[in-house]
Amino acid sequence: MEKVGSVSTNRYAEIVAEPRKLVGTAGRIQFTIGDYALEVEPMREAGVHERGDELFTVKDSLFRLAEDIGMSYSVVKDARWAA
Repeated sequence: MEKVGSVSTNRYAEIVAEPRKLVGTAGRIQFTIGDYALEVEPMREAGVHERGDELFTVKDSLFRLAEDIGMSYSVVKDARWAA
């Protein structure tokens, strides 16, 4: 019987199928998080600030969003750029 590592090729195919589903879901999750991050902090031209922006910086807002959803700041920041 042919094996891949410690499992049969049939079991290996089953194992591969499940993470592939997760990878697809992860991509959708990234863009959804990015869309929400853009809603919280829309992209603006460098150096352009709206009145009242002094309360939170973009980093502060995204850091708070990341903490509140249980993700790292870098994941939320990167998702915002990707979206």
